[in-house]
Amino acid sequence: MRLIYVIFKFLLFPGTFVRGVFEHLTCKILHLEVESEGYLRADEACGHVEHALATTHWSAWLMATGPGFVMFNAGMSFLYAGVFGIFYMGITPYDSLPLFIFYIVSIYAGVSFLCSLFPLTEDIMNYFDIAYHGEKKAPLILRILAFPLAIITRAGAFCERNCINFLLAAVFIALHIIFVL
Repeated sequence: MRLIYVIFKFLLFPGTFVRGVFEHLTCKILHLEVESEGYLRADEACGHVEHALATTHWSAWLMATGPGFVMFNAGMSFLYAGVFGIFYMGITPYDSLPLFIFYIVSIYAGVSFLCSLFPLTEDIMNYFDIAYHGEKKAPLILRILAFPLAIITRAGAFCERNCINFLLAAVFIALHIIFVL
């Protein structure tokens, strides 16, 4: 399973690398110690940085969902541009080869970013431990509002760890084509 995960992450290296950069940036903003700065490694942390766990519910939430929010917005933007250009505008290699290649690369970048959407399982589990089970729980209204996104993030982290996040990317592409056309 690890081999498939690493191969998949290296095939989609733009999203893997950018995810690592945004995790590193989030760690620096939150003053969390970064233990390993390599973004493209041949292990389960490929595309992530090893860092100290956050200690407050806000920093744990930001560490678990912040880079994913940026990856989602960037991935959907790239994917929208590529799908719009090829499927809606009908650009083909016979119309304009450079423009067609641009749209194909845009779709590839969008899928790559969406496949690197979710955090490590440890990050989201740290948030659940601090916000829902810790001594200083998050306020009730924040726990209620954050729960749906936290569950989705937890499920996505599980999918990424077990290398089935490419199915999520296929769902994103299918929904995007449906809504654009």
